[in-house]
Amino acid sequence: MATITKRGDTYRIRTSCGYDVHGKQVIKSMTYKPQAGMSDKAIEKEVNRQAVLFEESCKKGQSLTAAKFQTFAEAWLKDYAEITVKRTTIGVYRELTKRIYPVIGHIRVDKLNPLDIQKLVQVLTNDGISPRTVKTYMRVVSAIMNYAIRKRLITYNPCTVVDLPKEASKQYVSNEIYSVEEVKHLLELLKQEDDEKYPFYVYFVLAVYMGARKGELMGLEWRDIDFDNDVISINRAYYYDWLNKEYYTDTPKTKTSLRSLKLPAHVMETLRSLQAWQAKHRKVCNGSWIESDRLFTYWNGEPMATTAPRDYFKRFCKRKGVRYIKPHAFRHFNASVLINSGVDVVTVQTALGHSTPITTLEIYSHAFKNAKTRAMEAISNAIDS
Repeated sequence: MATITKRGDTYRIRTSCGYDVHGKQVIKSMTYKPQAGMSDKAIEKEVNRQAVLFEESCKKGQSLTAAKFQTFAEAWLKDYAEITVKRTTIGVYRELTKRIYPVIGHIRVDKLNPLDIQKLVQVLTNDGISPRTVKTYMRVVSAIMNYAIRKRLITYNPCTVVDLPKEASKQYVSNEIYSVEEVKHLLELLKQEDDEKYPFYVYFVLAVYMGARKGELMGLEWRDIDFDNDVISINRAYYYDWLNKEYYTDTPKTKTSLRSLKLPAHVMETLRSLQAWQAKHRKVCNGSWIESDRLFTYWNGEPMATTAPRDYFKRFCKRKGVRYIKPHAFRHFNASVLINSGVDVVTVQTALGHSTPITTLEIYSHAFKNAKTRAMEAISNAIDS
C-alpha cells in the first residue's frame, strides 16, 4: 500500500514495485503539489487519489520503464527465457550479453532507440563478429524488447528498423565434406583400430548412415534400437552446459528432430557387436560398471563426453595421415549422398531433422542444383542419343 508523507507544501507518495533481479525491493516515489487555493479536505481527497493511481501504475509495470536494459534483460532471462528455452540456449544468451551490456546495458528500456541498436551492430561488426553472428545478437535484443512490449513497458521494438550486415549463404563448401572414397577408407581404417576403440567405429558408422547431429548420436540408448525392424529412433540429445560445467539430456534441437530411420542390416550388426563389447566390459568391471543404457560409453559404462568422438577422430586422422574435417562433415556427407541419389528435399529434410525444407534448401542449395543439372543432362542424353 502506498504511503503519503507531507513535506512542506508538497506530498511524497511511495509504493513498492516488487523486487529486482537481485531480490532487492524496488521502491518508487512521486511528488504531488496541490494547486493554490485548494481546501485541506480537497487536498486530502486528491492526494489519496494520486496515491491509488500511482500504486496501480506500479502494479501494471508502467513505472518500471525506468529500468536499465541490463536490469530488464536479466529479469527476462530469469523469468522468461530460463522457463521457455533449452539450457544450451540460455548459455548462449548469457555469453552474448557480455558484448551487449557494455554498449546498451546502461540505457533505459523506454529510451532505447534504433540509433542505439544500430551502434551495437556497428560495434559488433568492428570487433570482427560475422554477419550471421551479429544477426544472432540482434535476435536476442529483439526478443527482450518484444517481451518489454508484452509487459507494456514500451510500445514498439526499435530493432525492427535496424540495418544488419549482409550474411553469406549458409552452405557447406567442398573442403567441409568427405568424398565417398574417403569415407569408405576412413571406415575401413576405423574398423581396424584396437578393441578398446570399437565404440568410436560404431559412432562414425552411424554418423555416416544416419546423418544425425552429435548430441543426437551421443544421446542414443539401447531402448531406441528396434533390431526386429532395423530402425533407430532419435528421441533425445546429450548436451554439455558450458555455463554450469555439467552434462545433461534434453529433447533434440527441433520438434522435427524426433524421427526414426531404417538402416541397413550390416549397420545393425555393428550395433549388436557394440552390445557384445559392453557386455564383455560389464563382466570385466565386476560390479563397478556404470549403468546408463547409452550406446556410447567408456570402458566402465560411463557415458562418453560429447567431445570424445571429435577428440579421438582428430588424433586418429593425424596417426593415419588422412585429411581431418570436423565430424559434423559426416552429416553433410549423408545429405549430399541423398541429394545426389535423387532424393527429394522433403525426404532429406525429414532424415536430417531440419525444422523446414527451406533450411535444407538453404544449406544444400548447391548440391540440389547440381543434382537437377545431372537430371536434365540424363533426359537430354536419353532423347538425343
